[in-house]
Amino acid sequence: MPEDRKFDLKKIDNLDSPERAARFDVDGIMSQLPLKPHHVVAEIGCGTGFFTIPLSRRLPQGRVIALDILEEMLERVRSKVEKEGATNVETLLCGETELPLEPNSVDGVFLAFLLHEMEDRADFLERVRGHLRPGGWVGILEWVKKETGMGPPLNIRIDPDEGRELAVRAGLRVVGGKAISENFYMIVLENRSADQANNTLP
Repeated sequence: MPEDRKFDLKKIDNLDSPERAARFDVDGIMSQLPLKPHHVVAEIGCGTGFFTIPLSRRLPQGRVIALDILEEMLERVRSKVEKEGATNVETLLCGETELPLEPNSVDGVFLAFLLHEMEDRADFLERVRGHLRPGGWVGILEWVKKETGMGPPLNIRIDPDEGRELAVRAGLRVVGGKAISENFYMIVLENRSADQANNTLP
């Protein structure tokens, strides 16, 4: 991963700041995901676990597999899991593109502010698709491609149309999505064959 796309660990505390929390309607974001109580969901690029606990609460018969390339992030997640008393969260160290998941092993994948960090985004989504069960889903949360005074550089942000294109190239079907705020948007994808695809957002 190019240096300009990597998260600066000096800013790790910002990920759990009250200011950041105030930017997100977590319930609204979770409601966009086609979660079912028994689902196994891989949260790739989980960071400090900002969304990990909210996901775990919605999967009482399922579990969250929280993956990150940095052990420092996973340590924060484990601390939150222990504090919450959550028993359905597993943490795994992963590579930048290599994921320690079995093929066809998860019902859903959540990518929060991760896809823009990938150098080959279509290839990454294809790899993600390989771990999905038939009919599985991917939820992508990303920054809008405009100056917001915060967040990643404009040149690496992904326009929603580009995100939809990447999904099609990876063999995924766009089944939902909407603006989350003036700064963020969501795309929801489904693991379907190309001939079933209807790549228009409702």
